[in-house]
Amino acid sequence: MLKDAAFWSTVIALLALILSQLPPLRELLKHRELRIVVPETVSLYHFMGNLQISGFLALHNVGGRSITVQKVECVLLDDDGHPLRLPAQTYWSRAQAASGQELFIGWIHLSPSEHWAESVHFYKVWSVQDEEDSAKIVTSIRDDITAKRAAATTYLPNSPDADDKLAKDAKDFFEKHFNLTKGNYRLLIAAISEKTDVVAVRGFDFTLYDHHIRALRSVADDYKTGAGIYYPVSDPYKSSVSPRLRPMQDDEAQRSYAKLATADLA
Repeated sequence: MLKDAAFWSTVIALLALILSQLPPLRELLKHRELRIVVPETVSLYHFMGNLQISGFLALHNVGGRSITVQKVECVLLDDDGHPLRLPAQTYWSRAQAASGQELFIGWIHLSPSEHWAESVHFYKVWSVQDEEDSAKIVTSIRDDITAKRAAATTYLPNSPDADDKLAKDAKDFFEKHFNLTKGNYRLLIAAISEKTDVVAVRGFDFTLYDHHIRALRSVADDYKTGAGIYYPVSDPYKSSVSPRLRPMQDDEAQRSYAKLATADLA
């Protein structure tokens, strides 16, 4: 049988069929590699002092192996190196752009050459106590303004303000949580795999100037009207700031993020 030409023709044809279904050898030899792409700006804003970041994020699998990303986090470092971790919590789907609805981020599976690209919302969830306190402030201001509007016997050209005590409680809560100051900052974006290892890190430097801080702090002046409390701030110059990002070298970003992991374990 081993000398049978028909037998070897069948074997060769079968091997050719099997190999045709496999990726090219150069693809099989590729390492796992993920590329993080971020534009030159992101939006910084806050809810009652709780800092939040949103911006376009793209994850490209440029390696030869599948990758599952179970978490993306943004770490903000001030001049003294103090970290603020802001996990990616939700995103605005481009496929459902008309609805404007935020969707929770699940695990992202990427086969070789696949990519995932959406506008992402990074923020830290309140502690239980802060959640209770902020909800109480929001409800009190909303109910107070609503009651004053309902009790008015004449036409009110503008919505009434909340009582000074309620507005002060909101501003005090803001002051307790808002800690951004003028200065230089570092922004690290890391993608973590399902095995909790770091797949990729992208880093940027940026500067917050006086006008950025003034704009973000001025939101608290409108809490008495309910703006920034139970309905969005309408003034775009107050609602967020967009600092210009300066890209870091990837190896430097990886070293900076690795130092954070070491510090967390200390």
